[in-house]
Amino acid sequence: MDYTNKQAADLIAQSILLLKSLKITQQEIELRLNYTSLSKAKNFDRYPQVIIEKKTRVELLQNLFAEFGLQFNEEFNRVEVINGEPAETTLSDVQYYIMHYYAFARGIVDRALVQIVNRRKVIMDYRIPEHWEGTYNVIENYTFIEMTKMGYTTPVKKLLSLFSGTMKYGHKYLLGTYSTVKKDGFPAAGRVILEKVSDEGQANKALAQDSDYRIVSYLKDNVYITKLFTPNNLNEIVSTHHNHYLKLVGSYKFIMPAKNDTWNINDLIISRDFTAQFEFNDVIFNGYVNFININVLNIIFTRKNQDSASIRKQVLTLDVNVRKTSTKHIFTCTASSPIIHGVPSSFSAYIILSENFKKSYVNSLERNLFLGEPLD
Repeated sequence: MDYTNKQAADLIAQSILLLKSLKITQQEIELRLNYTSLSKAKNFDRYPQVIIEKKTRVELLQNLFAEFGLQFNEEFNRVEVINGEPAETTLSDVQYYIMHYYAFARGIVDRALVQIVNRRKVIMDYRIPEHWEGTYNVIENYTFIEMTKMGYTTPVKKLLSLFSGTMKYGHKYLLGTYSTVKKDGFPAAGRVILEKVSDEGQANKALAQDSDYRIVSYLKDNVYITKLFTPNNLNEIVSTHHNHYLKLVGSYKFIMPAKNDTWNINDLIISRDFTAQFEFNDVIFNGYVNFININVLNIIFTRKNQDSASIRKQVLTLDVNVRKTSTKHIFTCTASSPIIHGVPSSFSAYIILSENFKKSYVNSLERNLFLGEPLD
């Protein structure tokens, strides 16, 4: 029988109600159909369009009937189960992926085997003895994998969030993040890459090989770990050096040697949120500040609007001796850059609060500039 768009919507709604009465949730229906817009498909009044999530309602209804063994009884004008119980899935599809991740505790990029069964169940086995199982769900342009570590008294959960785009299945690579709790109990998050392989044999071969250097570069060191306590106020979550750092917040003159035996003098700002900024040759550089120890403040500058977490894009590293200043309140620094002087360079630099700066101070500063010029 041919159904109109509205008739198909009504039958989808009836089918869902029937399956719910048989203890099958709408989430399970969506998982089995690999379709995430049932709420829209059954609501014709609010969503009258013919195609929803790349399927017409008639196509969705046909899939629903086939998956669960349903039929429409015209005599009684109702949806029924054909054989008294909903059909169990007959799918036996297994997709194999290699998950690449940065193993923080071991300091390496490692791999795990991921099997996606019938586009709903996930089995994950690490190269170390860890076995996880969970669910696979696609919502709009995103794929979510929720895992539980098996064989442990206390459940440990892991969530993978991946971007799958408008083509929901079949990508060679998927980029995403994970969130979990490490073995030592610290909540952690980081990047992952899922690489699709053709079968179990190819998967085992890939597991035994090192990750591609481009994958290593993308994942290396991108791990974030939280502390194991619940703070009573925001003062408890800042760095142990925070109060010392607040004394350094302000506007400075940043003085560094140029190639022509002169000095470059630029405005540099150190902010309360552990960031810094200065402008050089009409280019703005953003910096991220941290203490190496109580005596040394480290600032890594990158071009504005670039991925500052990526070491390969850093353009200036500055180590400031904050233990004490000169009699003129000048802080001494060591610095290095691959581009500031046109070639790799290391040099002495100086910062002084703008309110204390006098141009005559520059004449007394020692110049140290080492350039990585090509050999003749």
